[in-house]
Amino acid sequence: MGDPLDHVALVVRRLEPVLERLDWLEAGPIEAFPSEGTREVYLGVGLGRLLLMEPTNGQSPYARALAKRGAGLHHMAINVPDLREFLGCVRGWLLVPACLQDLARTRTAWLARPGVATLLEVHEAERAEGAALVEQVELPGPLPVDPRPAMLPSNDDGVWLTIAGRRRSVSELTR
Repeated sequence: MGDPLDHVALVVRRLEPVLERLDWLEAGPIEAFPSEGTREVYLGVGLGRLLLMEPTNGQSPYARALAKRGAGLHHMAINVPDLREFLGCVRGWLLVPACLQDLARTRTAWLARPGVATLLEVHEAERAEGAALVEQVELPGPLPVDPRPAMLPSNDDGVWLTIAGRRRSVSELTR
């Protein structure tokens, strides 16, 4: 189903309380990214990692997303072998203009789709194989017929992640 997830990013108010609730997942080091205005930590290894992002700068895009929508899903990331080819065949997703300046250098595109409550980060890199920690994401509202990546419509207004075979509410994970 679509491209395998590299990671799923959640914006949270504070990392530590969420890490305590998810103590059954292997956590990497907490890293600060002053230029991004975040503290971040990956949970899990390999495919489908969970990325927790805490805004540290009130003017960052992540702080604005947190203020506008609250804690929850920010973006999903996939790796594709050929970014140009992917962008030429993906339908219904719009390239976020802010990524154009660095697209050639970073080989990373950010896409948005009207009515879909997440951004899609697409990076040119070899696709990894294996089982993913986050196997799928369920989102409210109509979704594309060709899910990119493992997106499904939720049967309610919630956002859900299937993590290690278990369906979990993003609002519960990020509270």
